[in-house]
Amino acid sequence: MLLVGSGCALTPQMDPPDAEAQLPDAYDTPLVEGGPLYAEDDSTRFNPVNWWTAFDAPALNALIDTALVRNLDLERTRAVVDEIASQFRIARAPLFPQATANGNYNRQSQPANTGIGGALGGGGGSGAVPDRFTFDTYSLSLSLSYELDFWGRLRNQRGAALERFMGSVDAVQTARQQVIAQTISTYFEVAALERQIALGEETIRVLQQRVDLAEDRYDRGLVRSFEVYALRQELQAAQAEQPQRESQLADARGRLSVILGQFVGNVDEAVMQAARSAPRDAVLADLQPVPPGLPSDLLMARPDVRADARELNAAQREIGVARANRLPSFSLTGEGGVQNSTLDDLLNIDQRFTTLIASVAAPVFQAGRLRAEQDAAEARYTQARATYEQTLLTALQEVHAALTAYEKQQEQYALVRDQLEQAEASAYNQMRRYERGIGDYATALDAERTRLQAEQRLTAAEEALVGSRIALHRALGGAWVAPPESDDPRLFRGTYRPDGAADTAN
Repeated sequence: MLLVGSGCALTPQMDPPDAEAQLPDAYDTPLVEGGPLYAEDDSTRFNPVNWWTAFDAPALNALIDTALVRNLDLERTRAVVDEIASQFRIARAPLFPQATANGNYNRQSQPANTGIGGALGGGGGSGAVPDRFTFDTYSLSLSLSYELDFWGRLRNQRGAALERFMGSVDAVQTARQQVIAQTISTYFEVAALERQIALGEETIRVLQQRVDLAEDRYDRGLVRSFEVYALRQELQAAQAEQPQRESQLADARGRLSVILGQFVGNVDEAVMQAARSAPRDAVLADLQPVPPGLPSDLLMARPDVRADARELNAAQREIGVARANRLPSFSLTGEGGVQNSTLDDLLNIDQRFTTLIASVAAPVFQAGRLRAEQDAAEARYTQARATYEQTLLTALQEVHAALTAYEKQQEQYALVRDQLEQAEASAYNQMRRYERGIGDYATALDAERTRLQAEQRLTAAEEALVGSRIALHRALGGAWVAPPESDDPRLFRGTYRPDGAADTAN
């Protein structure tokens, strides 16, 4: 027990980083009561782990499923996990005895007047002793070697490798959240741009009618030329915006194809048609409200924070490895088998042999190399600690910024939605006045143009609100519940292969 304890003692015990020790108890999560995303109670349809299901868009869910399977950045990150899982198995292997089977055949032929034969007077040509000696030796043996881990060096190597493996799993989760967020934001960007283009075409149609009407009234001397020129310029400005929107739409579609691991233009048109046909506010009405008083411990559920914490733990264990390298190492080596001069009688148990060696090796003079390795390990720990604290502080700032932005976007969305309702009422009343003959058509067209402008602003506000919601989820590492711990069979099974085929551990 003393020896086991000494191995643990070589790994230094470090105080928690200051940023972790000073985390607040909870985030401030203000909500806009009565706003579009406020609800009295939680929806049972919402799965907080698969947080994107809150958008209640089957087409979007299909895109996310495709991206999670086919995205190439995510595939590369998974391959990194496979590599580090193998490195962990390599690091833990020295904790177990190493066995090697040997089979040898040795033929030796030498003059009789050399070595012991010469000392006995052999090789003199008298015929009593042959001129040469020839020996044939066959052997089968099994050798075992084992290093006694008195100082915990091997255990710390294994622990560091395990921490890095779990950190790579967290890196996959970070990449996964990024792919999900990119898919959602690009999906809604495409839908918003297509809606903006449709609204732009409708605006151009209304403005063209308004210009035609103004020109007719100008020809009759009812309006000044300034009004005609102003309306023409407004029409030209609306027409000039359409090519830019179409270019942005082509770019967004291309980016969505890349996210899905497909060539440009291969995105299922039926999926995008579902996005275009979604009724207004359907996406926003069912979104799960952010619970008030989120605990700041959720910050530790962010995969990037967990990955840096894993790296910090690995760096701490590597200090123990460097310290153990400066102390004596102990090992046992044993070999047993059979040997004979003829192959036919090789398995005769009377021809057995055994060897047992216990060895100790202690560094005496390494020109300061081992001490420098320990200093380097301690410096790496300091770097990892600073990186972890910086990540923690940045994550906390991102959550606070995302909560504030989300609140303000809700306020903006509510105001723009009210503005559209007023514009719709005005356009309806002006058209009714024109139809009853008590209002002019120019006023009705102006009211319709104002309604279209308000609808364009609401489309932009919807996209911004969805974007702020996505940013909040990313800042929280996905949702406001802690994810389950990873249980990866690659850590403990020697039969794992990425393609699912059987393999043999070695």
